[in-house]
Amino acid sequence: MMNDFVKVEVLHTGRLKYDRSLAFKELDSIPPVNQRGESFQSEVPLSSYLIEHPSERRVVVDAGWHEDIRTRPEQHLGSDLWQFIEYDLPAGSSVREQLQARGLTPKDIELVVISHLDVDHISGLGLLKGAGRFLVSQPEWEFATVSQEAWHREVPVTPFALEPIPYGPYQSGLDVFGDGLLYLVHTPGHTPGHLSILAKVEKGWLLLASDAGYAERSWQEMILPGITSDPDQAMKSLQWVRDFAGREDCVAALAHHEAKPIPVRF
Repeated sequence: MMNDFVKVEVLHTGRLKYDRSLAFKELDSIPPVNQRGESFQSEVPLSSYLIEHPSERRVVVDAGWHEDIRTRPEQHLGSDLWQFIEYDLPAGSSVREQLQARGLTPKDIELVVISHLDVDHISGLGLLKGAGRFLVSQPEWEFATVSQEAWHREVPVTPFALEPIPYGPYQSGLDVFGDGLLYLVHTPGHTPGHLSILAKVEKGWLLLASDAGYAERSWQEMILPGITSDPDQAMKSLQWVRDFAGREDCVAALAHHEAKPIPVRF
């Protein structure tokens, strides 16, 4: 008999340093890293997630930094972004290297979910070439920029239409396997097609909020990300994250950039 839950492993696939106003809205425009001095900076991990369905099908959510940032960062990131942030990809921490350490290759991954098209989520997509499918929401794809192609052009990205689901601020998204164990939840506002992930793990629901909020503090204090495509939508999405995180059957709600120690397996 198959389990009726998925297993989730949190992978830290690089680090990022930026002015804190990128994570917690306090300025109208966000300055480059280090411009305001050390006390205004935040250094945070990038998260990817390896999810195993009871049928042994595997999903990766987001891709972290590409290994190219170790050797040719300006070419990979583009000169504007290269100067705007600081970045680090420790040895062994790329998504490809972490899969390899677990005896896996991209061909063992049935699905790669792209929560949204910000660079720190899609830089490493090329490292997952050979995976079965690469999914992004239709609203996110419609607003994709030409500059983002540099990071996703190596893989075949398929936009999916949002469908009614029981969860989320708009109750729209995708039931990935059709069995209620893994949902892609439309939580727009940071970007138009931003997705959070709801995974039914052994002890309850795990909410992967992506960048709906940059840390637990975001939904505890209702602080929007520094960059939003629609502040009203972003607030509605953050309120939903806060409310769901408070449910008795929610074992954890994790931000993509949560800097405090968190469990790595659920």
